[in-house]
Amino acid sequence: MKKKLKGIPGRISLLLAVTLVLLAAMFPLAQAAPAPGPIRVTLDGAVLTLDPAPQMVAGRVMVPYRIIAERLGARVGWDSRTRAVTVTKGDEVIRLTVGETTAVRGGRNITLDAAPMLVAGRVMVPLRFLGEGLGSRVHWDGPGRTVALRAAAPDPAPAPAEPRGRGVVNLYTSRHYGVEPVFAEFTRATGIEVRFTTGADAVLRERIRAEGRHTPADVYLAVDAGNLWLAARDGLLQPINSRTLQQNIPAALRDPGNRWFGLTQRVRTLMYHPERVRPEELSTYEALADPRWRGRLVMRPATHSYTQSLVASMIAAHGEARAEEIVRGWVANQPILIDSDTRILETLAAGRGDVAITNHYYLGRLLQANPNFPVRVFWANQGERERGAHVNISGAGVTTHSPNRENAIRLLEWLSGPQGQKLLADTNHEYPANPAVASHPIIAGFGAFRRDPLSMAEYGRLQEAAVRLLDRAGYR
Repeated sequence: MKKKLKGIPGRISLLLAVTLVLLAAMFPLAQAAPAPGPIRVTLDGAVLTLDPAPQMVAGRVMVPYRIIAERLGARVGWDSRTRAVTVTKGDEVIRLTVGETTAVRGGRNITLDAAPMLVAGRVMVPLRFLGEGLGSRVHWDGPGRTVALRAAAPDPAPAPAEPRGRGVVNLYTSRHYGVEPVFAEFTRATGIEVRFTTGADAVLRERIRAEGRHTPADVYLAVDAGNLWLAARDGLLQPINSRTLQQNIPAALRDPGNRWFGLTQRVRTLMYHPERVRPEELSTYEALADPRWRGRLVMRPATHSYTQSLVASMIAAHGEARAEEIVRGWVANQPILIDSDTRILETLAAGRGDVAITNHYYLGRLLQANPNFPVRVFWANQGERERGAHVNISGAGVTTHSPNRENAIRLLEWLSGPQGQKLLADTNHEYPANPAVASHPIIAGFGAFRRDPLSMAEYGRLQEAAVRLLDRAGYR
């Protein structure tokens, strides 16, 4: 018996070895994905040798600041006590601090996605922020893991000044409806030609940022105060000292630093079908969280700035905890989500849903085309202790590197005056920002209301908190 067992372990080992070989042939082991290669930085086509090597942090390429700044013709300074870096080139001064996401450029605070850090005794900073701040073009080639810097060409000799009232102004605008007749009238009044490029707000801001000092844009016009706040925060707009704008536009409708100015007002309020809802059943935005409205609401998705700004106003009024409770109530009522205020109102008219939240002027447009359109407006939050209806703006600012600054300021001043206000507001059934200008008759027919006095700047400041709240509450 022992003799028989003696050879079995050897045969088992051989069998296992053969089996493993066969399995390896049939099912080759998956190879680990290769580690991403090193990041290269080039300046005008030449590869830079950087020590420490560039690193990717929070989606931003970090580089040692001194080598880059000096190669771009800047002077650098280091304060070991405050751990702050100063980079100076001509009139441009940039200041960054290790561990802090707030940097200073051109006297304005700018929030960074990645804070400067110390690596092997060297300060590493975001390359795009530094390069563009020093007037260079910055391009990231993802597949090639290469950042290409193009140094700014020397400034050309200044062209002879054109007579006042002539020339051009270039506008980047997300507002694409009803602008042509307004700008045509401005040209007739001033002799200044308006050239405009349309697109989504975020896309236009990124374009201005990428173009840097070489941008042709003189004016950025947006359809939400949050977008204007973001442009100002990112250093894309410059302060304007204009007595005309300050007299025409109330303080609550403009940036505290005068970098942007509201030009028209849009009220986001409740809309209802009078055959299915009595006005006395309605009261506030918050009350739409009541279960009685389950299956009866039509609303805009969370991805739109209109929704985000409304929720930001509720955070300002109630705090995040209470605002989130309200939004969760909306979600529990299973609203129909439609990414178009016009289609929301048409959905109400067609009998799907009873109550909605939209901007007032969409109803004004529909009533202009059909006075019998079966939807009515209800001014929200008008009770004695309520804050008033949510008001947002469309507005504009002059870009930091505007090549036609004087013409840009003239455009904003004209748009804030009686003629510009009447044209800009009436073509879209909005309320003028200038309180001395009367509203379109259809809008005046909606009746008086009390507005939320919250500063427009708060919509921008609280926008990120609003986006996070909507996500937590499951509002999509």
